[in-house]
Amino acid sequence: MPREFIPLIRRGGFESAEKFYILAFEGTVTERKYFEDLRASEYFNDSGLIETIPLRRGRRDGNSPVDVKALLSKTKREYNFRPTDEFWLIIDRDDWEQIHKIDLDTVVEECRKENNFYMALSNPCFEIWLILHLSKLSDFTEEVQQKIFENAPVSYKKNFIDVVLADLIGDGRGYNKRPNPEVFLPRVYDAIAHAEEIADNESSYPKGLGTDVYVLVKRITKQRETI
Repeated sequence: MPREFIPLIRRGGFESAEKFYILAFEGTVTERKYFEDLRASEYFNDSGLIETIPLRRGRRDGNSPVDVKALLSKTKREYNFRPTDEFWLIIDRDDWEQIHKIDLDTVVEECRKENNFYMALSNPCFEIWLILHLSKLSDFTEEVQQKIFENAPVSYKKNFIDVVLADLIGDGRGYNKRPNPEVFLPRVYDAIAHAEEIADNESSYPKGLGTDVYVLVKRITKQRETI
């Protein structure tokens, strides 16, 4: 039986996919572009078993972790997904706990209540996942690591982590929140290895500097030896 058309997502071949990865982003640009570029690349597991689908928010949908989780749950209820499909909440820690008083442990528990719901959190933000494409965390001094973790503003539009990332890219153009696939995707397996090195397996999400995005990316990329 064909899958029901899902107007929230981009068109293209999803009816025959045996498994969906439904991605709900807190951010509006960087995460979406990264995963769309990955989906179109040679690194994506394009065996026909996987379709990666970024959700689109309605005008009244918020962007806190709680709001994004609610949107993802709503979509799961409304459309014809299969029991094997996976739903991923991709969020940043940033200021959600300290300033906005969002209890991330509660968000984790809410995800666990639903089948095949997962949270991929980056601490402090998605850019730490991009940094790990280009460098190990241990390549930075403890002082710099602490500054990355605090991620204080350095200008009107940029935080400290943006400056670090621009230095690593090293093309003189800076970092504009739209990651260049030619820079990052050839290093995706390095990013996975670097993230695994610093993963806290005792915690449900990174409490220190790190990211769980690698868990999702491992599932949707080809095995390294097949490239």
